[in-house]
Amino acid sequence: MAHAPHPPQSPGSLDNAAFVEHLLRHVLTARAIEERCILNVRQGIQPKFFSAWGNEAASVATAAALRPDDVLVPMHRSLGAHLVRGHAPYDIFLQGFLKDAGHTRGRDTGLHMGRPGTNIIGMISPLGSMNVVAGGIAWAERYLQRDGVTMAYIGDGGTSLGIFHEAMNFIGVHRLPVVTVIENNQWAYGTPNHLQFACETLADRGRAYGMLGVRVDGTDLPSVYEAAREAVKRAARGDGPTLIESVTMRMRGHAEHDNQRYVPKAMLEEWGAKDPVERFVAWVKQSGKLPDLDVAALREKIAADILEAVDKAREQAAPPVASGLVGVFAHDADDPAERPRNGSTAAAAPDGDTVARLAHAAAAEIHDPDTAAEIPEVGSEITYLEGIRSCLRHRMRNDPRAILLGEDIGIMGGAFRITEGMLAEFGSQRVVDTPIAEGAIIGATIGLAIRGLRPVAEMQFSDFVASCFNELVNNAGTFRYRIGTGVPMVLRLPSGGGVGAGPFHSLNPEAWFAHAPGLKIVVPSSVEDAYGLLAAAMDDPDPVLFLEQKYLYRRLKGAMPARDHVTPIGKARVVREGNDATIVTWGIGVERCTQAVQESGVDVEIIDLRSIVPWDKETIAASVRKTSRLAVMHEARLTCGFGAEIAAWAAEDLFEWLDAPVKRLASADVPMPSHKELEKAVSPQVSDIRKALGDLLSF
Repeated sequence: MAHAPHPPQSPGSLDNAAFVEHLLRHVLTARAIEERCILNVRQGIQPKFFSAWGNEAASVATAAALRPDDVLVPMHRSLGAHLVRGHAPYDIFLQGFLKDAGHTRGRDTGLHMGRPGTNIIGMISPLGSMNVVAGGIAWAERYLQRDGVTMAYIGDGGTSLGIFHEAMNFIGVHRLPVVTVIENNQWAYGTPNHLQFACETLADRGRAYGMLGVRVDGTDLPSVYEAAREAVKRAARGDGPTLIESVTMRMRGHAEHDNQRYVPKAMLEEWGAKDPVERFVAWVKQSGKLPDLDVAALREKIAADILEAVDKAREQAAPPVASGLVGVFAHDADDPAERPRNGSTAAAAPDGDTVARLAHAAAAEIHDPDTAAEIPEVGSEITYLEGIRSCLRHRMRNDPRAILLGEDIGIMGGAFRITEGMLAEFGSQRVVDTPIAEGAIIGATIGLAIRGLRPVAEMQFSDFVASCFNELVNNAGTFRYRIGTGVPMVLRLPSGGGVGAGPFHSLNPEAWFAHAPGLKIVVPSSVEDAYGLLAAAMDDPDPVLFLEQKYLYRRLKGAMPARDHVTPIGKARVVREGNDATIVTWGIGVERCTQAVQESGVDVEIIDLRSIVPWDKETIAASVRKTSRLAVMHEARLTCGFGAEIAAWAAEDLFEWLDAPVKRLASADVPMPSHKELEKAVSPQVSDIRKALGDLLSF
């Protein structure tokens, strides 16, 4: 049956008749699926389809060069590659019809999929985003001491994106085992090559990235296969990455709604005469490899199998409506889909033997074990910064899956010296100095996480996270919901003001990301939680944003907690009990609210929220039922700050318990100024909190 699963094969020789037949079947199947999907869209039984007509040979040939354990990072026109790696037509149609039995269960469309055993990483739509993930996957393969190669695709238009350049630079700098395939279709939607790039060929860029660049005729399957096979061999033996430019022509529009009128008719005729499917059929006949094969009969058999797959897929059930509301985070008790799709594109977590081997290998790279810093004694007085550093060092020593990435974190120890000494202690495979490229940092972190490691990335300042917004919101945050693959990563974000750092070094970005499903957000305000929340974040199966308060780094002191201390994510802390009002805050707000209450002498309960997502409604509700008044204070800007969400929830759910309107205190809706007095004027200070509490209590 054409829809029966078939695992990826090892690359073969074009002199081998069985392997040639293997390629021929896939290239014919890819074209036949194209024809059927186009008809499905016209008939209104399939919502959309992105054609790869003209790319079939290149897609099949490149993927066929991979070995079974190599990793494929496809794009939306990589139909042939999906077939080679093990997806059957039935899988393709289940996904296309958005059926519950499909890999994404109707939560995503197109070829954004990866069935168990295929070693395919499910893609997202923003182009270039998966190329940075490929870099992280390749790093993981090397760190796990495998010889795995990662193959990632991009179109000619996608090579204009900044994130693609970040990816290629990162891959080149670290000589990662990645083969990047550019499918040069000559049109990026409706924009021709000469308006996309000024270099003579895209392969020429390889030299600039420090890798081999190869240009091939994408309509000639044997030529593409040999180029890809050699590139995979080079990467596997440690000779570095390769950039392959496969020149072909997209013979249909961007999608089926696009009539492609922008392409000159003569150009379509020229490339139509070089149809890659018919060209390979002719090559097979001329080569004499398959003298007894009836190609016409093979086409008929494939067409019949595809029609059967279509009919079978159409009969399958649509996803239950309720299923769309769950599955954003791990261990969702309401999600009926903790089923085989989970982990389908991730490597299994390293087993005990692998962990021991990694630990031994990591120890071998340590330059001078005598320079390893001591972790402070339990109970000794440490700073907030030392709490973070101690947790990182303890986890790095006890879990070889832990890897640190960021700008200047190794040689310098980071902008705030939190990782100082860790490069010498843990080696360059675990403490990774990256280029100045925030998108590459997050993309690589995603790749490491979905291959079973536990990466912790650092932004020098939280403000810079805007440069990689897409990688967090569209990529890391959607993985589990779309395809069931967790992304257990941590992003450390030095956040907040109070230090006169100005408009580009004082951001509190929690509200941005609270609006993005799939990301957890924590903000420690004590030494104990600086250690414990980071420990919890490093244990969590989902991506966690860890917002460190720069103002507290060296000012706040407390006792060193136990080595195994963990602060649960999603649980608020009652800092001070009271009866007359409740104030909810987090970060540096805890210190200011505590001072304001002490100076005012009022009986106010102070709650440190600690976790923005998920947040502890129960603790707040219990407090408000006791006090009947609620204020929310945060340093982030007022409009659409997370305090607005708390206030709106309280107005809806706690209305009968409230004796006064909910009071909000936050920074003004302006960039944080550099002058310290201006900074104080635009952000809530102790005096502002005292006044607000007085107004609330006197209402």
